[in-house]
Amino acid sequence: MIWAIAGLVYAGAYAALVSAFVGSPHLRLVIGNIAVLLPPIAPLFVILRNRRRWTGRHAVFWAAIATWSVLWLTGQIGWAVDEVIRDLRSPWFTWHLVVQLSGSAVPLIALVAWPHRRRAVDTAATAAIDIAVLIFLSGFLYWSLIVAPGTEPEHSRMALRLLAIIAPLVRILAILGFGLAALDAGKNAWADVYKRLALGMVLGLGGLIGWAVVASQGNFHTGTPGDIGSMLPFWFAAWAASAAPSSPVESRSAGTWAVRHSSPVLLFVGILIVPLVGYSLRYLMPAGAHVDRLRDLATAAALVCGTGLIMIRLRVEQRGVERANQGVRLLATACEQAGELIVILRQNRIEYANDAFCRACGYTREDVELLTPSALLGADSIAQVPTLTESLRAQRTVRATASIARKDGSTFQAACVVTPLVNGAGQITHIVAVVRDTTEEVRLREHLVRSERMSAIGEFVSGVAHELNNPLQSLIGTLELMLSEAHTPEVKVDLERAQTEAWRAGRIVRNLLTFIRRSPNERLLTGLNEIVQSTVGVRVYELEMAGIEVRMDLTSNLPLVLANREEIQQVVLNLVVNAQQAMSEANGRGVLSIRTFVDGDAAVLEVCDDGPGIPAELVGRIFEPFFTTGSTGAGAGLGLSLSFGIAKAHAGTLSLTPSASGACFRLSLPGAGFPGPAPILPIPPIH
Repeated sequence: MIWAIAGLVYAGAYAALVSAFVGSPHLRLVIGNIAVLLPPIAPLFVILRNRRRWTGRHAVFWAAIATWSVLWLTGQIGWAVDEVIRDLRSPWFTWHLVVQLSGSAVPLIALVAWPHRRRAVDTAATAAIDIAVLIFLSGFLYWSLIVAPGTEPEHSRMALRLLAIIAPLVRILAILGFGLAALDAGKNAWADVYKRLALGMVLGLGGLIGWAVVASQGNFHTGTPGDIGSMLPFWFAAWAASAAPSSPVESRSAGTWAVRHSSPVLLFVGILIVPLVGYSLRYLMPAGAHVDRLRDLATAAALVCGTGLIMIRLRVEQRGVERANQGVRLLATACEQAGELIVILRQNRIEYANDAFCRACGYTREDVELLTPSALLGADSIAQVPTLTESLRAQRTVRATASIARKDGSTFQAACVVTPLVNGAGQITHIVAVVRDTTEEVRLREHLVRSERMSAIGEFVSGVAHELNNPLQSLIGTLELMLSEAHTPEVKVDLERAQTEAWRAGRIVRNLLTFIRRSPNERLLTGLNEIVQSTVGVRVYELEMAGIEVRMDLTSNLPLVLANREEIQQVVLNLVVNAQQAMSEANGRGVLSIRTFVDGDAAVLEVCDDGPGIPAELVGRIFEPFFTTGSTGAGAGLGLSLSFGIAKAHAGTLSLTPSASGACFRLSLPGAGFPGPAPILPIPPIH
């Protein structure tokens, strides 16, 4: 604000000073020329001091405003030399008039940079060339329309009248240009810059019109209040530059989409005007053979220079396009080679999907282009769309977890990062989604959680087992001492029954310890087929009575395993009993499928039933101790947890595998490298 106040005070002091010396024409002429030279220095000083704050088109705009000051100051120095030193009254139609008039058009031309719009840095060079070409063409037009005709006495008055019309008209156009730019900028800080520049020109418009009227009569001389019309715009330009916003740091990673270069149509129109004006004036305003030859020469020079500048501009733009194309090719290659799934959306359709995405979802590129973005989401993620859309409209990057649908109807969990791409006008043009398949990550996390849970429960079970083992040993020892004495047959039977139950309780304790640590029991080479046959043979009667049909498919080349026979038999028995209970409770009958096969070096057993299966929400808990899916009283829920511990102690695995119906458990034990015997013949059914 200080610069605007200084300008108003300066203009008032100047008007008072030249009015005070109205009786001393020469002194007033000197004072006027000195005073008129000072205002252009103000914006030059401010712009040079703040030049590091601006980059790109902002720097081009303020460089154009500085050019305005330099051109006007240069022309005014030439005018002052002619008027004061050479004592030429109103030295019109000289080189410095062309320079001054070209400078007066620069504020309007500077709007070509359109600095309030968010444009990429690489478009600043073309904007600078555009402004340079337009300044050059304006100089040619001023020389052709005003200076060249004015050199002939019979056309000088007409040239001055034309000058009196063009000078205020250019000022009015500049005011309108800054006003429209302020409206377009809206709440942008650049709106205030345009308003300050326009205000200075409005305040000086009256003085400029007065200057034009006097100039049209050929009576103008420096040192009149009309000079204020050329002073005030410079002071207000200094005010605008001092408060102008700094240029933001250009960053493509912020989701800004670079706009294309501005069209050179304006330059082509300007070049087209050159021959129309230059050659037509020979007939509309003939000024003698000498001047006409100068016009022809100037027209040809303007055409050559203007065309050359346009070619330079096009080459600069072409190089920018080549760099952009190289960047696009690099990014496209990176997207295709990336392991992440990348999708680009535009106006509710899929514009691009990389190969990783197509492979993960099972689509071809042609299929993807026909899909809508919502078709890629699973049913459980559709509800997230409104919230996602609202965040994207606010130009925020969204991170979310969603279910992605494949072509075959299946889904997978994914972590998504969705970013809007914004053009120079602040509008969202594209949306980029980077998707990462988290299926394996979720599986590993669930496995880790289950392992940690079972480890904690194992510590608890270990303590309980040790606490039970001590009294059991005392009880077994006491029963053995009592049995060594003479008792009646009835008492002896009761003692033997108690001893059997105590031994049974001891075996349960040993099984609990097996769940939490490697079994110390002796392990021998044994055939898995034989264990399966003998175990099923023990349960064949119960299965027959329950209406369960047993179907066994045992491979003949199954390798031997190094295992504790009793423990593996317990695992098989637990799996068979669980399957029998599930089918009996659900259907009252069923089919039990048992098969063995080789997987690499491992011997694998699968026990499958056609019962109700295990709900998806309970899959992660089935190997927990004391957890059961059966009815109340059907079991304590230790069977699968103990079996899991036995398999782990044998360096094997026990897992639930997907199946079309029912439940299917897979026991995998490492082979010992020796071929096992042929499978035993199927057990005949019991009648």
